Amino acid sequence: MFSKQVSSFLAGFIILFFIYHFPEFFSSFWLMAICKIGFLLLAFILAKAQGWKGLGGYGLSIMPGWACNLTKGIAIGILGFGLSIVFSVFLKFETIISLSTFNKVLAQIPMLLLMTAIPSLAEDILTRGYLYGHLRNKMKKENWVLLSAVLFVLNHIWRLNSGMAVLTYLFFLGLLLALAVWQTKSLWLAFGIHWGSNLAYESSNSFLNIESLAQHHEDTWILASIWASFFLFLFLYCKRNKMKISNGKTANHF
Repeated sequence: MFSKQVSSFLAGFIILFFIYHFPEFFSSFWLMAICKIGFLLLAFILAKAQGWKGLGGYGLSIMPGWACNLTKGIAIGILGFGLSIVFSVFLKFETIISLSTFNKVLAQIPMLLLMTAIPSLAEDILTRGYLYGHLRNKMKKENWVLLSAVLFVLNHIWRLNSGMAVLTYLFFLGLLLALAVWQTKSLWLAFGIHWGSNLAYESSNSFLNIESLAQHHEDTWILASIWASFFLFLFLYCKRNKMKISNGKTANHF
């Protein structure tokens, strides 16, 4: 029975991993779109085959507070990446040369929302939701969070040779997202943070003409520091809640 469970877990992960990364070998927007949407459909079918009712097995149940967690996450993600730009400009590691017009921003927002939402959700299922569904009752919190963060880093195959600054910011973002899943027992907050950060990144590329003045990836180190700070805040928040519960008090909800 144990070997069958392990085989099912590994086979499912390999299938999702292959579908997620397959379009990256080709320069086709439509293939990318089909595979990312197909990933969500396949994840649903796989969840049913592995004994769940659907995507709820990955922490995507429509439960009380899901929309609030998603909204909070989007705000946190946008704030995190936005702060990295503000600090980088203030410290002269980047400079904003020009801004897009309001009409251009308004016209492109719907497409940006769609283009960032689906890939973000697909990666969240692959590196967090799938692991949470299968391993939450088999691992300690610390080990699970670390495993998810490392997998999140390794999932960025094409960025593994981008330098320590990139790997560090991915790792701390991965820790933040994994802890958000464990704390809320769902994927909604983590998905919101991931989506918000990707939306802010793509928006900065589309609407801001930014020139990097960094000599040693200082702007990326700033981003890494921000995600590390957000992770530390959430970690201390969770620890404080745990102490409240142990003292018989009511815990705060994130």
